[in-house]
Amino acid sequence: MNDMGPDLLARLSRFAARDQRPGGGDRPHRPELWAFVAHDRERLAEVRIERTALIAVLEGTKELTDQSGITRRFPTGSAMLLPPGWCGSVVNDPGSAGRYRALVLEFPAEMVRRLLRAHGTDGLAPRTRPRDWHVTLTPALTDAIHHAATGLTADPPLPSKLAEHRCMEVLLALLEDGVWWMGPVAPIGIADAVRQLLRTQPDLPWTAERVAGALNLSTGTLRRRLTEENCSVRSILTEERVAHARDLLQGEGLSVQEAAEACGYANRSHFARRIRAAVGVNPSGLRGR
Repeated sequence: MNDMGPDLLARLSRFAARDQRPGGGDRPHRPELWAFVAHDRERLAEVRIERTALIAVLEGTKELTDQSGITRRFPTGSAMLLPPGWCGSVVNDPGSAGRYRALVLEFPAEMVRRLLRAHGTDGLAPRTRPRDWHVTLTPALTDAIHHAATGLTADPPLPSKLAEHRCMEVLLALLEDGVWWMGPVAPIGIADAVRQLLRTQPDLPWTAERVAGALNLSTGTLRRRLTEENCSVRSILTEERVAHARDLLQGEGLSVQEAAEACGYANRSHFARRIRAAVGVNPSGLRGR
């Protein structure tokens, strides 16, 4: 999974000379660049990603463990794109290099919405559901990141509109590579926010209470706002699990039992009933389509 060669790695490394991770409080409505540097192995529990985040590992290894307990490793030279709503624990491991370094470029929701409104969804690669958040750091994408990082760290600072334009180049490079596979990356309404949350972990036993807690809402507020949008946690969860099952059965060739478990159904017959009700055929019928 090591994408960047030495030259590309060196170009980005100068922006991570020291630790510059964000503090608490409200985040500004503009793109931001962060550097994470650690000399000892560190574990960050209960991490929640609030904004679309592109992370490039420059030294060491990053491990992501999501709420289902699945751990994914990203070694030196690899990158990931995490959507808002991702929750889990993070381990930053210097390993034999003796130092962990990563560059993080965060995008505010409104910037992502502008991109998608301007370019629509026509022509995008079909949405799939990869088993990790890996992004290939192509030379074009690395150039765009470098250009954006230079603008965000300029002294004197660039005008905000110009700096945002450079960051939009990164989003365009990702769009060109068909990377928006995680679905909506900037929730527009509460139903969209719930859908995005459930999409990251469709196998979890989601309840209205659990979703409300993840979105920092009361259960009553969540239900009222979903009712205003003519949906519910149960209906969204069913839609996402059925879509996930279709991807697994058609695209990845999993068995019906494997797909059922990956979608959070311990009972295969219950899974089959849900699929039949949604698409009119048994799960096994989807494999040949």
